[in-house]
Amino acid sequence: MKTKTNSFRYLLSQLKGSWGYIFMAIIFIVFGAFFEFLGPKLIGVTVDSVIGTAPFDLPQFAIDYIDSLGGRNFLVKNLAALIAVFAVVAILTALCEMVRLYASHNLGENLGYNMRQSVFDHLQMASFSYHKSVRTGDIIQRCSSDIDLVRNFVVEFTQLARVIAKIAVAYWFMFGISPKLAWISFISVPAISIFSVSFNKKISREFTYADESEGDLQALAQENLSAPRVVRAFGRQKWEIDRFQQQNQEFTDRWVKVGDLLAVFWAGGDILTVFQVILVLCASTVLAVNGEVTTGDMVSFMAFNGMLSWPIRSLGRIIGDLSKATVALGRISEITDAPLEDYNSGAEFKFEKDIVFEDVHFAFGDHVVFDGLSFRIEKGQTMAMLGASGSGKSVMLALLLRFYKPQSGRILIDGVDIENINLHSLRRNMSLVMQEPFLFSKTIGENIAITDKKADMAKVEYSAKIACIHDSILSFKDGYNTIVGEKGVTLSGGQKQRVAIARTIYTGAEVVMFDDSLSAVDAVTDKAIRANLARHTKNTTCIIIGQRVNTLMQADNIFVLDKGRIVQQGSHEYLSGVEGIYREIVKIQQDIIEKTQAEAGEDYV
Repeated sequence: MKTKTNSFRYLLSQLKGSWGYIFMAIIFIVFGAFFEFLGPKLIGVTVDSVIGTAPFDLPQFAIDYIDSLGGRNFLVKNLAALIAVFAVVAILTALCEMVRLYASHNLGENLGYNMRQSVFDHLQMASFSYHKSVRTGDIIQRCSSDIDLVRNFVVEFTQLARVIAKIAVAYWFMFGISPKLAWISFISVPAISIFSVSFNKKISREFTYADESEGDLQALAQENLSAPRVVRAFGRQKWEIDRFQQQNQEFTDRWVKVGDLLAVFWAGGDILTVFQVILVLCASTVLAVNGEVTTGDMVSFMAFNGMLSWPIRSLGRIIGDLSKATVALGRISEITDAPLEDYNSGAEFKFEKDIVFEDVHFAFGDHVVFDGLSFRIEKGQTMAMLGASGSGKSVMLALLLRFYKPQSGRILIDGVDIENINLHSLRRNMSLVMQEPFLFSKTIGENIAITDKKADMAKVEYSAKIACIHDSILSFKDGYNTIVGEKGVTLSGGQKQRVAIARTIYTGAEVVMFDDSLSAVDAVTDKAIRANLARHTKNTTCIIIGQRVNTLMQADNIFVLDKGRIVQQGSHEYLSGVEGIYREIVKIQQDIIEKTQAEAGEDYV
């Protein structure tokens, strides 16, 4: 987690465009506090100098003005003027509060916008390895609940200025009435503050546990809702319900514990506040009996003290809430501290000769994936790679796209290390079709033309024809305007793969990569797509990963991967004629085909 200092710096950076609202809020907080506490002061003056006959306890300019009107007699005869003064003070107090709320609201929304945008922008630029190490549900929780908590606290933090202003203005009036009573009243402020700080550490720790538990719960729910077919296909509903119930119970227990601590915190603060009110009441009564303060002073002072009860309690609450906001801000800062990919440096992508893997070593922790992987792909060639599941075929494509960095060795394009090629340029000219392609909740046409803000429909249809999905799309009621649904749920696995292939064709990338992306289509469609791709990608470098020999056999060069190394290399005809893994796989698949044909009584296409 980031340090509190760095988290605070991040928060300050997100206040861009909000400082005007902050200053506006502070200015009207101060004026509002003055007008709010002016009322009790005027009540005391009215009791002593209008109802009673004591001299006016007001600034000299106010006394001079009252005398010019006729003094006490004028106010006694014109009580409406006195009521008007109270009304004006109340209206000014309300207007100041209105402006403060306006400034605070705009401050909160502006901060929330900035934080959401900065986190999302950072996630877009964060490294692929970071995204692989986090859970989507937890990230969503940080981007929603945690940001809202920080935003609300910052808005509430303007209340701290309001509380401080109220305390300052109130004690300015109160010390003017009686320094003794003011000091007696003031002892509650540090007492409640110390009490709040003492709880801060414990509440902070428990809130961290509760917040993380909420992230775990959201991650679990998100995972379950992302795979409804799998859950139902394997009858895991009861198991998933039990798993959610266990996590939900942990989440509930954590927040109950936080609530218990807050109950103790609030109850303790209430006891201190009540004690302070009783103490001030007893002291002011004694001083009034002894003639040290007037009846009006006592009325004003008790009004001031009563009005301070909630601000002082708010001071404790704000200090208590600070722990929650600090934890949430730290969790948000963990996202903005994630390593970023460098899209600015490096040379433009130029592919004129070849792609070379030169003694590449790569591992996930202690698990070695590649132990000296070396091969070459000439421009315009179709290269295929065959290997057992988990042998690193997909990782090879990820390395080429710079999703990962090899521990040693180099990956070269035209003799230039890809680490020295501009990342945006590199990926813009390479297109990957994954085995489980992701489709956005848009129309089919928009998914195919995802790289363009405005789709070229002629190009979209051409790409769909190459991918053998055009006729299927036209069979839908809305054709290319059909909404595919979240993650393409309205399409079959084969249809999603073919839409993804069409999307790759649409990009016009110089290097196209197929990561077992024909696994969900039938053999006839597979053959048709391969024929179309062969014509379309004549001058394009093609990398195909697959398990079916029929998909790979037309490649110019086939690599067989085993235990992190290339163990065989050559054309289909060559590899089929020599001892090795490839010929064994060909034989196994041929036997399966012949057995299937015999059972079906049909010719295999």
